[in-house]
Amino acid sequence: MNALPDAPAIAWDGVRRGYVPGATLDIPSSLRLHSASSDEVDPVTFEVIRYSLMNINLEHGRTLQRLCVSPVTMITRDFQPSITTQEGDLVFLGPYLQYFSNSQSLTIKWILEHRAEDPGIEPGDMFLSNDPFVGSPHQPDAVVAAPVFVGDELFCWVSNVLHHTDVGGSVMGSFCVDATDMFLDPPAFPPFKLVSRGVVRTDLEQMFLRQSRVPTNVHMDLRAAISANLVASDKITKLVGRYGADVVKSVMNRVLDAGERTIAERLRKVPDGVWSHRVYAEAARTGDDATYVYRMTLRKTGEHLYVDNRGTDPQAGSINVAYAGFVGAFLAALTASLTADLAGAYGGVYRRVHFDPVPGTLSCADFPAAVSPAGMYTMETLISLAGTVIGKMLACAEPEIAALAIGPAHPAFYGLVTGGATADGTPFIATNVDNMIGSLAASSAGDGVDFGGHFWIPEGTASNIEELELLWPMLFLYRRALPGGAAGAGRHRGGRGFVESAIPWKVPELVAAVYVDESFPKAVGGFGANPGSVGRFRLKHGCDVRTRMQDGQIPTDFAAITGADAAIEAKGPALRVADDDVWEWTGANAPGFGDPLTREPHLIVADIAAGSLPASAAERVYGVVLDTAGRVDESATATRRDALFAARLATATLPDRIETLPEDAPLRLLGGELATAEHDGESRQFVTVTGRALLGPTAANYKERCAVLDRPIRELGPEFATREGRAGWAIRHREYLCPVTGRRIDTEVLREGDEPLHDIAL
Repeated sequence: MNALPDAPAIAWDGVRRGYVPGATLDIPSSLRLHSASSDEVDPVTFEVIRYSLMNINLEHGRTLQRLCVSPVTMITRDFQPSITTQEGDLVFLGPYLQYFSNSQSLTIKWILEHRAEDPGIEPGDMFLSNDPFVGSPHQPDAVVAAPVFVGDELFCWVSNVLHHTDVGGSVMGSFCVDATDMFLDPPAFPPFKLVSRGVVRTDLEQMFLRQSRVPTNVHMDLRAAISANLVASDKITKLVGRYGADVVKSVMNRVLDAGERTIAERLRKVPDGVWSHRVYAEAARTGDDATYVYRMTLRKTGEHLYVDNRGTDPQAGSINVAYAGFVGAFLAALTASLTADLAGAYGGVYRRVHFDPVPGTLSCADFPAAVSPAGMYTMETLISLAGTVIGKMLACAEPEIAALAIGPAHPAFYGLVTGGATADGTPFIATNVDNMIGSLAASSAGDGVDFGGHFWIPEGTASNIEELELLWPMLFLYRRALPGGAAGAGRHRGGRGFVESAIPWKVPELVAAVYVDESFPKAVGGFGANPGSVGRFRLKHGCDVRTRMQDGQIPTDFAAITGADAAIEAKGPALRVADDDVWEWTGANAPGFGDPLTREPHLIVADIAAGSLPASAAERVYGVVLDTAGRVDESATATRRDALFAARLATATLPDRIETLPEDAPLRLLGGELATAEHDGESRQFVTVTGRALLGPTAANYKERCAVLDRPIRELGPEFATREGRAGWAIRHREYLCPVTGRRIDTEVLREGDEPLHDIAL
């Protein structure tokens, strides 16, 4: 789908374009808002009320977890409770899905501006919305928001947003990868009053449930959302009854102010500058093999951050997200990196972040763009993109702030949605989110975390295999760690993910509706590291698994299973899986940090001993030579690494001139091989650490003074192999090297013909 033609008359009102509230909300005067506060709140009372509010929000989340019936909610924790002020400003966010950071806030502000007069906002009401152009990242994420009144004044809001198993659309599970526009997506409902003065409006509830293939599950989860709001609302009402409305409101306001002071203090330790990054996606819909780019630029001026998406491709197919998703992804990465110690009190942080996205683009789409697969693709792409940009910014900060960088997330949520009917004819949709096992990227502080989950959903967990076999008609053959290797390699390696295989069980067939099969890696390693691994989905027809099981064998090697390999696309159609078929899918190894040829050799030996790295990868990936006893041959390793550095420079394109900084000149390390230094007593220059090569002023693009090694990414290692004809065949891996030593400074994954990115300017 092409970008819609822009027109001055189109407002950011949540109808044709994403909703962006103004500095002052347009709220009818007939709705009375509580805004008074007390100037006299002693420190003990402040702390008691602050932690009471935080715990009310946590109990709200635990109530959702206990009452929901869908694994994606009760196990994965794909939900988020919030408390906001009377005008929808966030006070507390829970430790659940963090890119819901602004979903409830935007939805509540829209309700205040558009529903206060008709049908009105009254005590006991609740509103439901799954409209991505108002506040939800995609349609399965439904917001239920409840106003809390004190007397006849609206005091605050409690709300939750949770992912429903299926809310309609052309694909079971409601990730409609075949959609070309919103009219093939699930229905998007702008906020409507679901509960009126404490009574559920069953006609509207039935309207929402009618869209779902599994209405019983959705009904129970929806009632859980209503019940959890009642629990939180009751506790806030009692808190107000004990301390008084003005005192509790004062605490809310001071929590917001404290968050703003915290982010301002930390931004003062970051130099003013501009940082940019881009991530590529493949295929906008089923049958597509094109490559698309998302770009994000972060500018820091004084104590404020400014974010835009210029350079992002026009909206296309189903890989879009509206304004709410773009903002939520950035805020999730920012708060995890810079203010995680605020424990969800992020509303004040948001005051210092300003967004200026280009509408009609992949990351800020206009209606009627299809957005339903965003929860598996685009949101994670943007979180990874934001994490990389923020990491670059923090690398330039003072050391205690630089240490907060956490690296890029997985660029997709590697998951699998299957469905069909059980032996008794009951329909099921199996949303397998075992990628909650996750893996965390490496950073300047050290290696990433194997199976470390995801920073953007701290409480998320994966299911036990036995739970899944109880829920769904399938039998799992294995679930184990992905091996280490070139994917995720670095001076500090990325955390490892997993691989899993299963077959249909006690049913003649099922359908694989949504899956991820990438042909090139998307998450780039920091400061010269290798990218993370690609997500794979493999399917074989007519296999010998059941015969081998009858002989007492459980196959654990997909390559050794006989059968015909199915042709798989990046975002392919639904695939029939018969009872003699088998599938395998993977999570991903996270990206590394720093040049792999600089990793300490003893860490290679430790990884091999722990089973984290095949011995064959030691020399191939890291240039580490081992003797027959598996110990490091120090001399041979130094010789081998010197040869590899020299080979890089022999193949690379060198700059026209190479200047170096004196050995005694002090450096300010940014990351890996990149540093800054004063030159000629005046200008500040980028410089390499070991070779001390000058790379130009810090306002210029240092990459123009690097040696550049450019090759197809498939040549980086067998881990990145792909077949000709897929998008990854034409993707390049560009290495920016110190022109003196050959050590990597940075890398880019990019489309053939794309220009180098000017990604750091101070």
